[in-house]
Amino acid sequence: MEQSKPGLAAYQRVVESIKRDIRAGTLAPGDRLPGNRALAEKYDVALATAQKALRVLQDEGWLTATPAVGVFVSNETPPREEDFDVPAALAELRSQVAELSKRVEDLEERS
Repeated sequence: MEQSKPGLAAYQRVVESIKRDIRAGTLAPGDRLPGNRALAEKYDVALATAQKALRVLQDEGWLTATPAVGVFVSNETPPREEDFDVPAALAELRSQVAELSKRVEDLEERS
């Protein structure tokens, strides 16, 4: 595994490596990942580190887990970070915050 990324914890290096494999097509949607112990050995990390990386990838939508079956590459992977439109997302968040602020003000006036 790539050890030269300064500032990344071991689980983050595993996360980035698996993401890279998914983007490159080495891991395709629906592919089953090896078991936790095999992943830990592959990336030369502790079992808990591999498990944490898998949890992060599941939380981010890259992987799905089926109990007693395995962990699989999701059919729809999240958009690349560089494809994320930050200004549009910020504008949407500002709009939502303004709307929520107005609703709170209305509720406070009623009480």
